[in-house]
Amino acid sequence: MQKGHLLQFNCQCCQNPVTFSIFDIEKERKIKCAECKTVFDFSDEKLSRQLILFDKLCRQIQQSEEILSNTSVGIYIGDREIKIPYKILLTRLNSTLDLMMDSKPMTITFRIEPKSDTPSLELYTKHTITK
Repeated sequence: MQKGHLLQFNCQCCQNPVTFSIFDIEKERKIKCAECKTVFDFSDEKLSRQLILFDKLCRQIQQSEEILSNTSVGIYIGDREIKIPYKILLTRLNSTLDLMMDSKPMTITFRIEPKSDTPSLELYTKHTITK
């Protein structure tokens, strides 16, 4: 499991982890498994759109860090409420993005640490979503 803009999924052929950067996926649409050399093509329109939306979500989380530091999620256990700071949910728990690639399910794992892992917004151009 990688952190921040680095995402990971298991190769559909050899099950070894394949890591890539969400911010580089628009430039390089094909990702190769380091172990078995299987090529994964992220140029499918729906898959690309979902990754671009995820990219925007990562950037929005970075921009919203000030308000997120004051936000928590409450979990009720019996009659007690436990409040978990939202920042802990983003930085300590594993999250998944479940997508389809070539009609096969693909689970991408990620963890966002906005301040330390997300590149500066000035370094990247804005993405536009078509259709």
